[in-house]
Amino acid sequence: MSAAKDGFFRQSAWLAAATVLGGALMTAVHPVASQMGDTEYGVLGAMLRLFLLLGIPSGGLQVVFAQQSAAAVTPDLQRRLAGTARGVLCGIAVVWSALAVVTLVGSEAIARRLNLTDATVLWPTLAAAFTWLALPVFKGLLQGRQEFGTLGWIGILEGAGRLGAMAVVVLGFHGHAAGAMGAVVFGQALSFVVALRATRSVWLAPGAETDWSGWIRRAVPYTAGAAGLLVLSLFDLVYLQATIPAAQAKAFSLGQLYLPAATIGFALTQITVPLAMVMFPKIARSVATGVKSDALALALSGTALLGCCGWIAVLALPKLPLQILYFRTPANWVAAPLVPWCVFAMLSYVLANVLVTDHLARARFAVVPWVVAIAAAYVSVLVMLKPTLLAMDPLAAYRLVASVVGGANLSLLAIAAVLTWGRKRGRSTAGSP
Repeated sequence: MSAAKDGFFRQSAWLAAATVLGGALMTAVHPVASQMGDTEYGVLGAMLRLFLLLGIPSGGLQVVFAQQSAAAVTPDLQRRLAGTARGVLCGIAVVWSALAVVTLVGSEAIARRLNLTDATVLWPTLAAAFTWLALPVFKGLLQGRQEFGTLGWIGILEGAGRLGAMAVVVLGFHGHAAGAMGAVVFGQALSFVVALRATRSVWLAPGAETDWSGWIRRAVPYTAGAAGLLVLSLFDLVYLQATIPAAQAKAFSLGQLYLPAATIGFALTQITVPLAMVMFPKIARSVATGVKSDALALALSGTALLGCCGWIAVLALPKLPLQILYFRTPANWVAAPLVPWCVFAMLSYVLANVLVTDHLARARFAVVPWVVAIAAAYVSVLVMLKPTLLAMDPLAAYRLVASVVGGANLSLLAIAAVLTWGRKRGRSTAGSP
């Protein structure tokens, strides 16, 4: 094995191990949180996805700063990086302040729209959103500098902090969804402080003036692409929480049927996405230096192998992961028929994510309109299906939702593959005598 491949897999293995451990800790939150009861657990699941979606304004920033940091190979580029990081962090503070004002003014209306019985849960969700908006800047700086050790520890600390605080809130004080989201804030704060300290040499360094109009033009396609990917992986639970009226909440049992299966599917992303994270700065630096890299082939093959093994496993034993995760809540094992559907939806997503990430790392944005269009179509289909879903048997309705998620992600995978193959074919033709 070449030194480059060995380095890729060592870095991927550490980041994957750290992400798996962090993801395992955050996944271990669910058997604890499920002790709150089906309704409160369902609300928590929706709020966890909502605060991630609130990060859409900065969704592309990790990609942007990873690319800029990886390409900062001269003192002048490093000064520009420092100035840009400080300016963007100030902008994030303004965006979050606007979100806080909207929440303050419209909390009751938002709660009604999301079928929440208590608007209090919105406030810790908003607090968690602040760190989620800012963390991409710091993570992008670390990713671009290939400091995967620190990047891994950030995930571990977040998971450990969230699990420990959740145990105290739910088991110790019998808290509900609002208190459980407070535990999420604690874990986020731990990772935020570590990321802040680890990157201070960058954003505190002497800066140069930033060409903001040019930077924004570069950032918009990254942000749009990342936003589309976030919607495709996170929107389903928020949609279901807002769609199922209180009168049907018990029958549909979001926290007992769909959320457990979706959690298993989401766990697949925790194992495989690190491969794309390691790939990105290597591709970006390869483009900046003109040195060929085989990081895409390594990331795609590794993701496919891990993802397919996971999907085959849940096809054979769909109840087993639920029995492991929800060992204290056997009622959640009824979600077993949905597990293969949710895992397949996320398998399509992680494979598409590798190909889209490769395009973004090379600053090839032809894929971005497709990501946005598919995400918009996906949301539109779910909205149109609302009357149909509410008239269906709950298990069948959730299977339909999971199939819509999988269909959207599979469509993106096919389009990203065609664009990647076309690019490689064009390059091969151009190089022919």
